[in-house]
Amino acid sequence: MADDSSSASEPERTSSDPESTPEPIDMLRPLFREEPLPPEGGEPPQLWLWMLIFGVLLFCVFYLGLYVGDFSSDPWLQSPEPTAQAGPPVEEAVSGEQVYSSRCASCHQADGQGVSGNFPTLVGTSWVENKGQVIRILLHGMQGEVTVQGETYNGNMPAWGTTLSDEEIAAVITHVRQSWDNDYGEVTADEVEAVRSSTEGRSAPWEAEELQQDANQTVPTGDDATANGRTTGQRLYDQIVAARSATP
Repeated sequence: MADDSSSASEPERTSSDPESTPEPIDMLRPLFREEPLPPEGGEPPQLWLWMLIFGVLLFCVFYLGLYVGDFSSDPWLQSPEPTAQAGPPVEEAVSGEQVYSSRCASCHQADGQGVSGNFPTLVGTSWVENKGQVIRILLHGMQGEVTVQGETYNGNMPAWGTTLSDEEIAAVITHVRQSWDNDYGEVTADEVEAVRSSTEGRSAPWEAEELQQDANQTVPTGDDATANGRTTGQRLYDQIVAARSATP
């Protein structure tokens, strides 16, 4: 009993007792409660600044990849393709098939057989075989009755002389003359030009009887083409000279 009373009377040692020994962790705990202040001017950049920097770098890489080349020391290897040398423009050949499809196929059909009673066939007919006739028909058109392979038609073939060039008319006639079962020769732009010059001033469409005349079944060549190819002014001048010469 004496021991218990003596121990009870002994004062309790607490952390506030100056003679008590604190633990090391207790001495360091205040340091953990304080966060170090960042140095002035050392704050991390904001997110928008990082995005701006990345965007500029990406643009620079893309620009250099497009316009700088392959960084080769050989200047002629900088372009992926050799530079074409300037030269005269090359004229593309006129497609007679294309002209026929856009201008003629709606009436004479894609196979050239036409429509019975409305549009005559273009296969195996003398109207296609004769150069002089078919060129005149394309230039000025055709109207009235015409007999094709024993069948009579009475329609109106439009004129293409003011719409198509000599090259286009020659190409489409050649296409017709060498397609399907036709096996005729080529028509050239010079031949079309010769017929156009010889029929200068004509605006009325042809009739079948006119085209049966010998003068309208040929293509002017040589001296005939030169004489018939004179302009209106030249012909008027020749008439005036002839009239003055005939005056006594």
